[in-house]
Amino acid sequence: MVMPTASPPLHRGMNSATWAQTLEQAYDDLCERVAHDEYTVIDPYAAQSPAEFFAVLTEVFFETPESLFDTYPAVYDQFRQFYRQDPLARRTA
Repeated sequence: MVMPTASPPLHRGMNSATWAQTLEQAYDDLCERVAHDEYTVIDPYAAQSPAEFFAVLTEVFFETPESLFDTYPAVYDQFRQFYRQDPLARRTA
């Protein structure tokens, strides 16, 4: 599945092509895993749509950042830049 071209407004220094490619690859991967009934630490509901994917992964980023980092480290990095926070660093400090 292809992520829509719309994205949230990114901060200066963030690359929109990298953002789109990173999230699209992760979304496609999750959709594939869900379609094959594979277990994933990411709630399968995230595969319902790109908007739900963004919402669910945002929740994971703040609540269980290690899950997002372990599963999709590039998405974690994009979210770290986007939200200007590093919840995983706070947990390990």
